[in-house]
Amino acid sequence: MGGQYLNELEYQSIQDFQITGLPEGAPANQYGFYQGSMSNHDKVYANVIDVLVHNKPVATSGEEGSKTVELIQRIYAAASREERP
Repeated sequence: MGGQYLNELEYQSIQDFQITGLPEGAPANQYGFYQGSMSNHDKVYANVIDVLVHNKPVATSGEEGSKTVELIQRIYAAASREERP
């Protein structure tokens, strides 16, 4: 999983199964020393593995994720309005 909203499949390793035909996502942000949309995707991946393999609790609900995406979209929209003359 990858992309700004974890909406891209960047790697898969599923025995006898291949996911194909997914649309291409937006390119990663460039931060000089770091490329991506956030520097803690590893924690998200670790939680997904813990949930699926070790039956641990989900760290963030879908509702919380949706609220985060909505907030990010509002910030971008507000910044876009401020840039106009």
